[in-house]
Amino acid sequence: VVQGQKWTMASRCRLSGIVCATNTKRQKKMNSRGKVANATAPGHDVSATMSGSPPTSAHELRALLPRLWRQFRCRRNKSTAGGRAHGGTATVSMDHVRACLQKSRTLAAKWGQASDQELAQAFREVAELPHLQQRLGFRFQDPSESGHWGAANLVGYQENPVGRLKRSNSDISWDMYMLSFKLRVLPGDTSVQVQRLLTRKPVVARVEKRRRGDPQGPLVKEPMVVTAASRCAQASDGRKRIRIERRNCDLLPAVLIRPPAGPQQWTLIYLHGLGSSALGNYADRPHYFFDGSIALKVVVPTAPSREVSCYDGWWLKRKNSGWRLAKFLSWYDYLSNHDGAREDSISWESLGVVQKALHSLIQKEAMELGGHTHRIILGGKSQGCCTALDATLTYPKPLGGFIGVVGHLLSCTPVEVGGPQSETPLHFFHEPEDTIMRWKWVSKSEQRLRQAGYRVRSRRISDPEDHGHFVEGVEGAWIRQALRSICIARSSDASAASSSS
Repeated sequence: VVQGQKWTMASRCRLSGIVCATNTKRQKKMNSRGKVANATAPGHDVSATMSGSPPTSAHELRALLPRLWRQFRCRRNKSTAGGRAHGGTATVSMDHVRACLQKSRTLAAKWGQASDQELAQAFREVAELPHLQQRLGFRFQDPSESGHWGAANLVGYQENPVGRLKRSNSDISWDMYMLSFKLRVLPGDTSVQVQRLLTRKPVVARVEKRRRGDPQGPLVKEPMVVTAASRCAQASDGRKRIRIERRNCDLLPAVLIRPPAGPQQWTLIYLHGLGSSALGNYADRPHYFFDGSIALKVVVPTAPSREVSCYDGWWLKRKNSGWRLAKFLSWYDYLSNHDGAREDSISWESLGVVQKALHSLIQKEAMELGGHTHRIILGGKSQGCCTALDATLTYPKPLGGFIGVVGHLLSCTPVEVGGPQSETPLHFFHEPEDTIMRWKWVSKSEQRLRQAGYRVRSRRISDPEDHGHFVEGVEGAWIRQALRSICIARSSDASAASSSS
C-alpha cells in the first residue's frame, strides 16, 4: 500500500530531534515540541550513563546544568533575574543556585541548604568531570516534500565502500548534533558560569547487504511450505491438481548494520512488515537504529516469498505466457482479511516455521555475545512486530527486550505466567489513527500480557506525517527511544550490581 506523503520542515525536525530556525510562531511551537520528542531528556547525564560509573554528588549537580542555563540565560539582550547570559554563557549567583536546588525533585536537592563555600567546592568537582552532553539528533539536507528518509539526505552524509564486495559493504556516516555544557566557578565563590555549546559528532555504521549466493551463506536454514494453506487443502482432497511448493527459509536477503570500530554489546533483530523488505526499506536507513550511544549490531532479515490464503484468487499475467498466483514477502500465511475490524486468522504451521528460524538466529547471534541472550533484542513493524513478539515469548531463555511498532500480540501466541520473558521489557508504539490494527482490539491483546505480569510499556503517539498505520520517519525515532530505554537501563542495573558487590 502506498500512502501519500505529507512532509514539512517542522515535522522532519520533530522526528530527527533537531530544532531549526523558523520565522513563523506556529513553526517555532512545532519545533520546540520536536526538541523534546527525540532528544535526551533535560538534565540526563549521557557521559555518566554510557561510562557505566555510579552517580555521585558531582554527577547529580552536573545534571542540573541545562536547567540553570535555560532559567538564567539572557533573552532578547535583557538580563534575567539572578543571572545574566551573553551568547551561550549564563552567570548565576549562589543564592539563585540554592533556590533552584530547593525546587528540584532530584537527589541534588540536598545541596539547597549548603553554604557558598560548600557549593563552590562541589561545583569545582563538577568542573573536573567530563562535560555534560545531550544528544539532539540529526538534520536533513532537504526537509521538504521532495526530500527522502534515507541516510543520503542527512547532513554530513558520506559513504565509503569497504572490502572486496564493494556493492554490498560500506561505511555510512552522518552528523549527530549534541549540546555540551561546561561549568566554571567564578572568583569569590559567589557565582558560577554555565556555558552551552552546540557541536556535531559523526556517527559511523557499517552496512552489509547479504544476498543469496554470497560466501557467508544463509542466516538460517529451515524447510517450509510456501503454497497457501487454502490451496494445500484443495490439493490434499484431490479437488484440484496443485503442486505444493517447498523451499528453505533462509531469511535472505538481509541487512546487517554494525559498529565498524569494534565488537557490539547488543544485537537487535528487526523484522519488516508485510510486503516490505530488508534491502528495500532499511538498507539506506542505519540512522533508524544508530545514534552513537550504543554499541549495537542490527540484523534485518527478509520474510519468505509465499502465497497468502486470503489472496488465493489474485492471479497475475506472466510476461511470456500463462498466469501465476501472486506471492508476498510475508512472515506467515493469512487465512482471512477483516480489513482491520478484528484480528485476522493465520496459519499456525507457517508461523511455527519462522518461529524456529528466528530461534536459530537468536542462538547464532548470542554466540557473538558470549552466549548472553539477555543482550539480544527483538523487534518489528506491523506483521513483523507480531512475528517477533511470538518468537520472543516462546524463546526459552531471557532476552534483552522487545520493540513493537504498530503491531499486536497474536491470539495463538502463548503467554506463560512467570515465563522466561516475564522480566523482559516489552515496548509497544501505536498510531492513534491506525485503521489496520485498531486500538479497540489491539489493547485487549496487550492486556493479556499485563494480567500475566509482564513488563509492558505501551505508547500511542501520532505520526507527524499523518500516515496512520504506514509510519515511516517516526518509526526510527520510536526505535531509538526504546533502544536507549532498554540498553541504558540494563547498563545501569549492571553497574549498580557490580558496585554493591
